Amino acid sequence: METKREKFGFTLVELLTVMSVIAILIGILVPALNLVRKMAKDTSQKAQFHSISVSLDIFNGENDGYPDSYVRPIGASTGLSGTAPLTIGAQHLAEALVGRDMLGLDPMTTWNAEWDKATTINTPYASENLPLGSSPAETTKSLTRRKGPYLNPEKVEAYNVGDLYTTTGNVYDGLESSNNAPAPVMTDIYRVKDVTLTTGKTVKAGSPILYYKANTSLTGRNIFPDTTGTAYSIIPTEAVGSIFNSIDNEALIALFTIKDTNVHHKYEANHTDIGGTGEEGRYYFYKMITNPKITSQPRPYNTSTYLLISAGYDGIYGTTDDITNFGE
Repeated sequence: METKREKFGFTLVELLTVMSVIAILIGILVPALNLVRKMAKDTSQKAQFHSISVSLDIFNGENDGYPDSYVRPIGASTGLSGTAPLTIGAQHLAEALVGRDMLGLDPMTTWNAEWDKATTINTPYASENLPLGSSPAETTKSLTRRKGPYLNPEKVEAYNVGDLYTTTGNVYDGLESSNNAPAPVMTDIYRVKDVTLTTGKTVKAGSPILYYKANTSLTGRNIFPDTTGTAYSIIPTEAVGSIFNSIDNEALIALFTIKDTNVHHKYEANHTDIGGTGEEGRYYFYKMITNPKITSQPRPYNTSTYLLISAGYDGIYGTTDDITNFGE
């Protein structure tokens, strides 16, 4: 009489089947999880922009206007040479809302960090530790005349350009140790790079938030670059007569991405090999900020206020994942 044996465990075919099912599920779930993670970050970025917008509105109410974004003149009118580093729109945003030293805006500012650093009287953001009667005596009054901060400094992620980029080009790097000379930029929540600060601390930092203020004196005129042709390749200075000036942050955009210095931004003015069209970066900037609902003539969004732009999840300005305060 034969004895029946009970079988235990899985056959090889069954194991391979289970492993295949698991692999398929992972293939489906991982992209879905990445998408959920990206959506969560996008939501956080929009919330950050909301906080910045509220703070800018408070600034506007107290100072009779939004902070300017244009690059400060560096010629004879300021006493600086033409090779002096620029303080750009992204730096003006941080200074307006939290100050260069996170202690609020000094209303004596010229919005030019290099110029303020060289000033010998009424020095903005000067040391408060000078004894009374010091020369110049006005430097001791910086804290007493501050405004803001308009954002809670503890919740602001702001870094010097020199901390974020290996090479800072024409942008003021903010790493001067004298005269309290930092000039930070506010960064987005997509923390794509490990940054070692001058203190030796390593943190995860995002890309700078680009800020452009509208030139409201032009909103009643037909001045806006042609976004249907190649005007920016032919007339690079055309942006100067626009409601929004692409030049306000071009020196920063020229530094490539903070994560990879070999990756160009789509808005880089001198980067002409974009999508095989040969258009320059200014063309794509103005095309992106043009309101498609206005068909009679090209007009930008937010003609009476400002634009905020985050490079988004990929860290590249001008791609489809950028987060902005317009166009939705």
